[in-house]
Amino acid sequence: MHRDRIKWNAKYHRRQSPSSPSRIVKNYAALSRKGRALDIAAGTGRNSVFLAGLGFSVDAVDISDVALRRLAGRSPNLHPVCADLDTFDIRPDRYDLICNIRFLSRRLFPLMIEGLAPGGILIFESYLEKQPGSDKGPTCRDYLLGENELLHAFLSLNILYYRETGGPVASLVAMKK
Repeated sequence: MHRDRIKWNAKYHRRQSPSSPSRIVKNYAALSRKGRALDIAAGTGRNSVFLAGLGFSVDAVDISDVALRRLAGRSPNLHPVCADLDTFDIRPDRYDLICNIRFLSRRLFPLMIEGLAPGGILIFESYLEKQPGSDKGPTCRDYLLGENELLHAFLSLNILYYRETGGPVASLVAMKK
């Protein structure tokens, strides 16, 4: 955990992060009833701030305390949680919306399903295994989705949207039955 925090803190010290929410969150957050939201690997909070602005009470979880400090005081609806996602647990039936954007921990898949309240929405987007000519995203296969892996991991949910682009990402929006 300590090494991961150092790595991510250094990354957030060095570069500016995007401030606008990801397109998939912007397009699909309205499907969820307003309530509790979880932003997994929130970074500097581009999606968390957007969701808080829509009226969600957002738990923004990230390992980087540097990134989470940028969220401090931005909204009373934001609750930064500094935690290692390798050991983080999601309480069952807690969230109306869970976002996981550009982060992959297969260990969290069943916890996300359990963490959604009935009718809760999951918005998930992460990198695919490298396509020829693609240079975006991580290079370690542990952090890359295989073909249709994301779809298969969440088949117990009602799949509302699924797409694997010819490029670097797989996107999923699903609802807990």
